Amino acid sequence: ALVMLYRTTIKPEAVEQLNELELDLADYAEHGIEVLGHWKKAENPSESVYMVRYESETDYQQKTLVLHEDENYIRLTSLLNSLRTDFKPEKLVEA
Repeated sequence: ALVMLYRTTIKPEAVEQLNELELDLADYAEHGIEVLGHWKKAENPSESVYMVRYESETDYQQKTLVLHEDENYIRLTSLLNSLRTDFKPEKLVEA
């Protein structure tokens, strides 16, 4: 399996907007993408981490291509990018 770990930091004044966007993470399920979890740092709610699981690198590539063509995903990503101050994706594989 392949797990993508995404670390996001947003503008402190945008925390409430991020809370609203989190509800739309359910859209991932429509594309067969398994969100393992989404967490905020207790000491800094403008920093969050979420993890998404894929069967393989190929599965990741295929589902990401489809997702990037979805109009709702494009809209949400655009909004999220306007709130972000930092974004770091990391690939994790089973040991």
